[in-house]
Amino acid sequence: MKISVILPAHNEEKRILNALVELTSYLSQQRIQYEIIVSTDGSTDNTESIVSKYAQENPHVVLVSFPERLGKGGGILNAAHSATGEFLIIMDVDLAVPPELIPPTILQIQDTNADIIFGSRNLRDSKILAQPPFYRKILGKGFNLFFRILLGIKLHDTQCGYKAIRKNVLELLERDLNIEGFAYDIDLAVKAKKHGYKIVEMPVTWSHMEGSKVNVFKQTYEMGRDLLIVWLEGLKREASPQENLGAFYDSVPGDVYTRASKTWFLPRRWWHEHKNNTLLEAIPPESESVFDVGFGSGTLFEGLKDTDIQLFGLDLGSDFIKHVHSEYGDRASIFQSDALHIPLREKMMDSVVCSEVLEHVPDPMKAIEEIYRILKPRGTLLITTPNISLRWTILEALWTRVRRELIETEHVAFTRRRLRYNLIKSGFKIQENRVFMFGCLNFVVAKK
Repeated sequence: MKISVILPAHNEEKRILNALVELTSYLSQQRIQYEIIVSTDGSTDNTESIVSKYAQENPHVVLVSFPERLGKGGGILNAAHSATGEFLIIMDVDLAVPPELIPPTILQIQDTNADIIFGSRNLRDSKILAQPPFYRKILGKGFNLFFRILLGIKLHDTQCGYKAIRKNVLELLERDLNIEGFAYDIDLAVKAKKHGYKIVEMPVTWSHMEGSKVNVFKQTYEMGRDLLIVWLEGLKREASPQENLGAFYDSVPGDVYTRASKTWFLPRRWWHEHKNNTLLEAIPPESESVFDVGFGSGTLFEGLKDTDIQLFGLDLGSDFIKHVHSEYGDRASIFQSDALHIPLREKMMDSVVCSEVLEHVPDPMKAIEEIYRILKPRGTLLITTPNISLRWTILEALWTRVRRELIETEHVAFTRRRLRYNLIKSGFKIQENRVFMFGCLNFVVAKK
């Protein structure tokens, strides 16, 4: 059995070397196969160079970097992609929980058959060797109280930086996890419970360490906002999980989005018109070909039908195919397929539009890679997706409650960071990245 110890380390040049020395010194004396993965997303100090130099001398240490800040949760997920261990041990770089707790954690997972271990400072057998400032204790206990009241999960301490999780469990949960800051722990707990994974709390030995760069009050505000987002996500009326997306979209009327863009309900009409106009205006004027991934009712084709641009697209739903073929069959070459299998050769398209599609795809990264494949060099990708924010989750919770029927399958919204991460990892260069529609949608222009 092998473990992967993950250390998120954003601008930690003063503490990272000590953490690596202490961890490798202890773990090398144990009968444990291990690696230590340091995630240094967006660091601007010497953290990366310190870790890189240490890794050259110690093969158990792995540096995983990314040019932009991903947040603590995003940094952990980025490190997990490189992990080769069966279990992931997540620790703070200050080692407030000492390495000596790792062997008991492994035994706890094995004895209880737990999927996730939450280290807790608030259990009877926990040992606090150095107390934090009084205001931090009050804020921490208040946050945990609100967490338990709002979400009904009986964890005594969600924010201790010490966690353990089976790697395969994190891989299965990753698509659902969309809180990337310090509140990623509560998102992990809620989504794990939703999917039926076993969570066990474990007492820890913990010491408050001086030298934190975190603005406590700013962090508390952001965590409170993220707690509300997770709670609101739980209030929305869920679409049933679909094993066969094609079968689901076959049940959707082909003209549904055409009707939405002409509805008497003006907010919905504005939503579709404004989104489509934004996309149309962003298509480079030199584009000779445009491919619409998930064209729905073909509303984008409507805005391009009188141009000289060659139009292409795909969708899953049979009624969408029939409707678009009848409306634009002489102007557009259309295919019935999904975004993971685009039936085109490499480097064919000048521009690709992918509007509110990625959130429905089971493997968004693969879809982005397919789009990258069919684009010409310097080709343009235009993307819109729901943006994880307080406004979006309020809107989604209300909208799914008042609608008479759901016409959307199960989906997961994106944060700006997650969307940028997927695009950059796939080779794209971001040209424009903003939120629009009152902060509810991401809008990205990227170049191959």
